[in-house]
Amino acid sequence: MSPVQISEQVLKIANLVSRFTQDEMAQLLDLVPALQEVKPASAQVEDDEIIAYFRQLAMEMSGGAAPSPQDEFLFGLTYEEYFNLSEEEAAALWNEAYAEESARLDREPEHEVRPNAHVPAR
Repeated sequence: MSPVQISEQVLKIANLVSRFTQDEMAQLLDLVPALQEVKPASAQVEDDEIIAYFRQLAMEMSGGAAPSPQDEFLFGLTYEEYFNLSEEEAAALWNEAYAEESARLDREPEHEVRPNAHVPAR
């Protein structure tokens, strides 16, 4: 993970805030509610690295060409169609996919295994 540069001003404020009591910290959050919504810079750097990783993977899988919004993505939908779904529609799609996979797994035959069977870790 890349190091995060912290400004001198932020370091000074952090030093001051670290001396707050719990009650003072709660008051600060009441006065500055945006603090509750801010993602730590280190988490943003991690998110950026994850996004870069999957973008690179998509480029490799497509032979070096960036995916188009018209390329097939999931469930027979294009990227554009999938990302235009509402949260409810996307959740319903995933629920259906999980239900279908669960039903498929339920149809798989069970096999008896010796109690002392060695299962390789992967």
